[in-house]
Amino acid sequence: MGIDRVRWGIVATGNISTQFTQDLGLLADDAVATAVASRSQDSADRFAAEFGIPHAYDDYRRLIDSGEVDVIYIGTPHPQHYAIARTALQAGIAVLCEKPVTLTAKQAGDLIAVATEHKTLFAEAMWMRTNPVIQALFKDLQSGVIGEPQQVVADFAFHKASLPVRLLDPALGGGSLMDGGIYPMTFASMALGRPNEIKAVGSLNDDGVDLNVAMAWRYDSGAVAALTCGLRSQNPWVASVSGPDGNLQLPHRFHHPEYYVRTTAAGAERIDVPAHGRGYHYEASAVIDALRAGLVEVPVLPHAATLEILDLLDETRSQIGVRYPGDDDDLSG
Repeated sequence: MGIDRVRWGIVATGNISTQFTQDLGLLADDAVATAVASRSQDSADRFAAEFGIPHAYDDYRRLIDSGEVDVIYIGTPHPQHYAIARTALQAGIAVLCEKPVTLTAKQAGDLIAVATEHKTLFAEAMWMRTNPVIQALFKDLQSGVIGEPQQVVADFAFHKASLPVRLLDPALGGGSLMDGGIYPMTFASMALGRPNEIKAVGSLNDDGVDLNVAMAWRYDSGAVAALTCGLRSQNPWVASVSGPDGNLQLPHRFHHPEYYVRTTAAGAERIDVPAHGRGYHYEASAVIDALRAGLVEVPVLPHAATLEILDLLDETRSQIGVRYPGDDDDLSG
């Protein structure tokens, strides 16, 4: 595909879209934001003015139909991802959609099928997978430096006196699992693969929103993982993978780290990995490379991984009793 500068459309104008678009500026030779859509024209116009984006729309369909974009980035609340992504893919517009791409594995499977049918690239914006520090840690792990991994521990919990409304709204996919739990789950999956057994417990509020969750994963290899997420405590936000010969640890904000620590018989060593920007340009760059290669999926953001994590999220929610809109949707029609 002979694309010089890939034209991006930004759908939604909130905090994560702002950070993504700021990082897109680091790829100026390869990428340009040409359109933005929001629910309100005022919001779209403000965002467009801030970033010098020529086209602003009050409806994502107008952006998709504009002929001004090659790929869209979707930064809306979770329940809106599915319809927007499906519309774009059917129109032959590539999609990078914030995680989780959908509320259920069934919806994600449908989007992957639509992408495949229309030969159009589709990727989940799990930026952690594209982070240079994370990639270096897993390369280290695969080298055998700590032996066969046996345990993963990871947590992602935070508390604010006033939480964003969407985090406490079941209709918006609220709760700690989708925003926080997806990170420890992704880390454990990257380290150990898909578990053979999972068990989860959770504390829900009166609206059925998960405020505190603990997950235990077991593997036939003998390995285990202990994962937590929540909205009621200020946690260390750290992650580690351990084997018979040592461990690899990620510090606070492990999903977006600046370094990791390798501990073996030789002692503890801090491994610094060059990184810049906020970290969103790494996933954007991976999408651009895949687009130019004419791929339907981004190698570092594989469809199988997206489906696996959503499948595990479905099972976890089932065990703790969390329900979302669309859980019972029949996609066969």
